Amino acid sequence: MTEYGHQTDFIIELARDLHQGGATAPRLEAAIDGVARRLNLDANIWSSPTAIIITVRPVGAVGDADTITRVVRLQPGDIHLRRLWRLDDIAERVARGELSAADGMQELHRSTRPDPLRRQWLETVFGFLFASAGVAGLLKASIIEMVCAGALGLLIGILAQLSVGRQRVGATFDAAAAFIVALGTTWIAHAIEPISTRLVITAGLIVLLPGLMLTTAAAEVATNHLVSGSARFAGAVATLLKLAFGALVGTRLAQGLGWAPMQALSTVQPEWLETAALMISAAAFALLFKARIRDAWVVLLAASISYYSSKWATPLLGPEVGLFVASFIVSVASNIYSRVANRPGATFRMPGLILLVPGSVGFKSLSFVFEKDVFLGLDAAFSVVTLIAALVAGLVLGSSLVPPRKPL
Repeated sequence: MTEYGHQTDFIIELARDLHQGGATAPRLEAAIDGVARRLNLDANIWSSPTAIIITVRPVGAVGDADTITRVVRLQPGDIHLRRLWRLDDIAERVARGELSAADGMQELHRSTRPDPLRRQWLETVFGFLFASAGVAGLLKASIIEMVCAGALGLLIGILAQLSVGRQRVGATFDAAAAFIVALGTTWIAHAIEPISTRLVITAGLIVLLPGLMLTTAAAEVATNHLVSGSARFAGAVATLLKLAFGALVGTRLAQGLGWAPMQALSTVQPEWLETAALMISAAAFALLFKARIRDAWVVLLAASISYYSSKWATPLLGPEVGLFVASFIVSVASNIYSRVANRPGATFRMPGLILLVPGSVGFKSLSFVFEKDVFLGLDAAFSVVTLIAALVAGLVLGSSLVPPRKPL
């Protein structure tokens, strides 16, 4: 095979691997375009959550004799920060000439091997556990509510890992998880301890709520990636529908069984518990986003900046402007990190964004609709739209003022 053939295969495989690593359409296309230009190639790529179409040809080529086009059908990729870091490093080495395109292909195959099964279990199960407990704490829950949310998150994490590779189970997993969490929460509030059922259900399902997907969809539409953004938005709405319906069925079944949940009285949360909840949440994001161990401090710093900037700005400026300010700070900080460390800004940006996305508000909106409280549902839906708009505006403005060195 000629060097051009090796380079073309490398570009196509890199696009596939970046997609499976969770890169969004605008960032994936920018990354591929940058690598191709440094290899003296002209690459045109179209990316959606479920497919890639890419055409590669030498720069200045006349006619279609050397043009290669590939259509790749893919499943939506999950965020995998370790993989994105390795892919970025390989692409840089090939672009600088330190690796040939053929050697780069071998490195790509090695870098995208599945993680050991034990590591997959640990990251998924403890990620769900820590996320549910930590977010419950950030929502001003009591210690007992954090424990309940963490226990339900642990159960859902085990079920999530058991459903890997089982397509039929995966299709109904969101609804089944919401059903189990709603039923379990109601039973705890009925038989064991008074708790805030709505708070614990939201925290127990926090990993499954597609707030980040909704934000990504809005960002893609804002950058004129209309097909990818629309498809991602439809997927997020479908996930919300399944979660809300599952929670409704679980709650109605509990009512049919005669379970009357005892509601907890509001209490003042100690400051140390809020700090502990933030650290637990940061650990969860490091696990769920599959960050490198050495990048744990970056995840903790991003989560802290995101949370405290939102906590400071929202009371002063209101929820919409406060979210705009917080997302702007996260965007600028992630781009500064990318420029200084010469590494993908996603390592900082994703843990920072996850605390700002309004996934729980969208879940509440559909829950109100299913409960036939349409006006509250519409009010919550309008809040989702305005919050996402503020979030995306902050991200776009931050990237405009401090452009990232790397597209990822």
